[in-house]
Amino acid sequence: MRYLRKWIRNVFGFSGNEINGFLILMPLLLVLVFSEPLYERWTSMRPRDHAADFRKLDSLASFWDTPKPVNREEASLPELFAFDPNVASVRDLRRLGFSAVLSNRIAAYRRKGGVFRTKPDLLKIYALDSALYTRLYPYISLPARRLASPKPEKRPASASLSTTSVARGRRRAIEADFDINRADTTVLKAVYGIGPTLAARIVKFRNRLGGFVSQQQLFEVYGLDSIVVDRLLKICFIKSDFIPRKININTVSAFELSQHPYADRRLARVLVAYRFQHGDFQDVADIKKMSGLNPEDISRLLPYLKVKD
Repeated sequence: MRYLRKWIRNVFGFSGNEINGFLILMPLLLVLVFSEPLYERWTSMRPRDHAADFRKLDSLASFWDTPKPVNREEASLPELFAFDPNVASVRDLRRLGFSAVLSNRIAAYRRKGGVFRTKPDLLKIYALDSALYTRLYPYISLPARRLASPKPEKRPASASLSTTSVARGRRRAIEADFDINRADTTVLKAVYGIGPTLAARIVKFRNRLGGFVSQQQLFEVYGLDSIVVDRLLKICFIKSDFIPRKININTVSAFELSQHPYADRRLARVLVAYRFQHGDFQDVADIKKMSGLNPEDISRLLPYLKVKD
């Protein structure tokens, strides 16, 4: 002990009273440091009775809902067989792969007097997936197109001319190419597979964008089937000199910028905050130099931005 006290005095320069306090404090610190690990090890080695925990779990499990039995009809894979949508039962439609909603919708359509005369008439049912229609097409017991009707009675020349002009006008509206940035809902509805809802949705998305700069943007329209988009791409175009409606990045507010489909709230706040800290943008390409932004999001947004009015 004398050598220990001498060593402490030489190393720390403590007085006699300080050395006494140090010798008392050190064991207490060691006990405090190692007491918890030793206690944890001691308790982990003791056998534990989990009966109380199991009783609690059993009481909680009693409140769970009993799992519903699996519906074998719904779980089974779709069957493929010839069917007539005018007489097929809801059960047969479900076996073919139609959802419960679509099956009941077809039955309701028939109850209201609806008749399927050709295979494409099945597409009149709202929300029918084109992929399902393509898979079932060979099994639909209906003609692909309407049969030629009996020769009609002669009509006045004026009536026949008006009917012919209307038919030609419809055919011309469907077959002629059109500018997708100028087309209204009437032109869009002439495309097979696009109804009033989708036509209005295309126009609304185009107006929010400021105009389409790429035909591939049509794939971003909500609810527009890829098969319909492919059909639309064959008859629409974008003029090479088209300039979309642009937003001045140096004057727009974060809220206004976030209304654009390609700028969410986070991106809008970051761009406006950067402008506030570093001054106006000299070129829209300067946005690419900002760190922490998704390059893909910036590339989509750039065609709709400007730095001067």
